[in-house]
Amino acid sequence: MERMTTFGLVLVVGGPLLVLAIFLEGKRQARIYGPPSARPNLAGAGLLELQKHLQADRRVDTLVEQVRDEAVETEQDAGGEGRKPGAAAVEPRETGRSGRAG
Repeated sequence: MERMTTFGLVLVVGGPLLVLAIFLEGKRQARIYGPPSARPNLAGAGLLELQKHLQADRRVDTLVEQVRDEAVETEQDAGGEGRKPGAAAVEPRETGRSGRAG
């Protein structure tokens, strides 16, 4: 027999390792999300985690839009005019002291 080439060795060792990794990922996701209701679809099951991450980003975007809308409504309710772009949002406080020291 001839000696196995590097590519052949990678195929012989890497192929089963890839199959094992996919199988273990399916088991891990079945443990997290529950067993599949139909034929197992590992590609579809892998997209569940991606969708979970994307939904979190969408929630953040939605919350940012809501906060901006509420800020605009509050500014319009407060004085009928919007805030100047460079103006500070914090007004000076009264300390209750007279202007004299000591």
